[in-house]
Amino acid sequence: MLWCNVAVTPHFSWPNTTIALPFEGKTVVLSPPTESLACRASLCDSHGTTFEAGGTLVSRFLSRLAWAKDGGVVELFHGGSNLPYEPGRMDQGTFARSGWATMEPANHIYLPLATDRDADLALALYREGLSVNSVPFGYLSLFKILNIRLSSGADQERWINDHLKDISYGPASDRFREIEKLHENVGNYMYVQGRCAIAHANSNPLVNPDTYTDRRRMKADFPLMKELAALYIEKELGVASDSSFYKHFDQAKNRSELLIRGSVKDGWITYAPYSPDA
Repeated sequence: MLWCNVAVTPHFSWPNTTIALPFEGKTVVLSPPTESLACRASLCDSHGTTFEAGGTLVSRFLSRLAWAKDGGVVELFHGGSNLPYEPGRMDQGTFARSGWATMEPANHIYLPLATDRDADLALALYREGLSVNSVPFGYLSLFKILNIRLSSGADQERWINDHLKDISYGPASDRFREIEKLHENVGNYMYVQGRCAIAHANSNPLVNPDTYTDRRRMKADFPLMKELAALYIEKELGVASDSSFYKHFDQAKNRSELLIRGSVKDGWITYAPYSPDA
């Protein structure tokens, strides 16, 4: 098949017209939703692709996009097509629609390039954490990012405690201060009463999905865990956030991470790698 198409529900604004972006030597096309069609992300490979190869690449692209947009993307279903000039159409069906309005494509799109396997995995877990319909499972996905290079619970707790001072996002910082009033070791709290309490059904403490108090606590802890995971991705794995990239754009070593609007053809907007002369 020429196209691997994925119907998605994004948790951020999707382009209101078709755009094409280069990614890992291929082209990924984002198509807007209609009354009957879902938002779509489609890989085009002139040599042909498979669901295994094409689906994996589209997922990797979506994880980059989710990191840059700081929001989840839910993959609904996959389909293949062979039309030479346009991706396949994916019916909306009864799947949940995005709560965000579509928008005009930006002049510039930051699409980070993961540096290695660890960074790839971290971005995948970050998107999963922001996409799943369960706050505890989302928390667990985000916590697993620390586990990529920190094998022991003690190491993970230590890293959290060492980097609480770097948190600047208001809700996360407020929650850290609240926890600190009751728990001297915030890292231990996040690990034992968060990560372990969610992952194990025979632990004490335990997060019970039917207990309102547990759900409310995890909802309060989630912004803090999200910020810690994002800090880990930036500081330990070297993947800049959208705001960090633009802040240090003049010093950026790889400006091809920034894609600028190219030519408009047949109603599509095509992006190309950044060039200071463009």
